[in-house]
Amino acid sequence: MFKGLGNLGNIASMVGALQQLPEKMQELNERMKSERVSASSECGTVHISMNGVGHVEEVRIEGDLTGDNLEHAIRDATNAAGAAAKQLYAEAMSQMARDMDLNLPGIDNILTNLTGGS
Repeated sequence: MFKGLGNLGNIASMVGALQQLPEKMQELNERMKSERVSASSECGTVHISMNGVGHVEEVRIEGDLTGDNLEHAIRDATNAAGAAAKQLYAEAMSQMARDMDLNLPGIDNILTNLTGGS
């Protein structure tokens, strides 16, 4: 009877899933707040831990770096931890989309671009 409607059933299913999206995103954000990523500077003297939404949770400095060297080490570690947090979040969002059966063409490419990946 509804053969001529094509993928209308799929669209209805997707609309239903999209209606759940705000709640699922809130759950994801709460979960990401409890996840942790860590990174160190290239020289290994600065260690940064962030949660999954990119908030710095811990900074540990070992050694006796000062001035520009210390600033560079902090920047390295913070950028590395931030990249790890973005990647963790993107993977969680991609998994959420799969779990919700949201077949969104290009979602993985969008998330890769948002995280600065290639």
